[in-house]
Amino acid sequence: MKQIDIIMLTNTANNDIYRMTLDAVKSLRKSSEDDLFNIILVESNKETTYEFPVDVYLKPEENFNYNVYLNKAVKHCVCDYSAVSNNDVYFHHGWWEKLRDAMVKHNLDTASPRSPKEQVGIIPQVEMKHRFTPNNKVVEGYMIAYHFCGWFWAMKKSVREWLFPLDEKFSFFYQDNDITMRLEEKESKHALVAASHVDHFGQSSHKILLESKQYYKHTFGLEKTFMQKWQHKFK
Repeated sequence: MKQIDIIMLTNTANNDIYRMTLDAVKSLRKSSEDDLFNIILVESNKETTYEFPVDVYLKPEENFNYNVYLNKAVKHCVCDYSAVSNNDVYFHHGWWEKLRDAMVKHNLDTASPRSPKEQVGIIPQVEMKHRFTPNNKVVEGYMIAYHFCGWFWAMKKSVREWLFPLDEKFSFFYQDNDITMRLEEKESKHALVAASHVDHFGQSSHKILLESKQYYKHTFGLEKTFMQKWQHKFK
């Protein structure tokens, strides 16, 4: 029986991206002896002809918008837990069982695994703090990249039901910041579960966007939108 929906986005513009995404999906399938994962893949490259061994394969008509795509994907969620994942990841054996058990034991609403592999593009002090957190630790908090990892976070069905639809003004950057603000506002319990291992390679999944004229619009251009929305929390 499926236990968790995994929503994964990809922009399969070339064979390298295809191989990376395929490796992520295969490692997920092999990470448990049981068929526990309802994999929902959202493809932003409308021209691609690649195929993947997933449960649901979506190609939205809309131009790239991370939260628009997540809002479409969440309609295909059917499990008691759901997660949002990057495609530049590798799932270690047993990662889900460890994350699930920690969520139950500590009554967590949401949780992120730990990347034991060094991540590219994250502030070094935060990256090292995350990477070297001892396996026996379940660390509650909302700090981006340490506690809350935008590259992978899981939630209970009850959270999914009130959290979605996500704010579609955040088309890429700051969408994880917006989510953590909403979780904290609701006093939801989030934690880093250090015993659950998922390698995140870092900045591998949006190199294509970097080459696009839309890069600033979807990245640092959204800081003003975030600050305007949450300015009452920063006074």
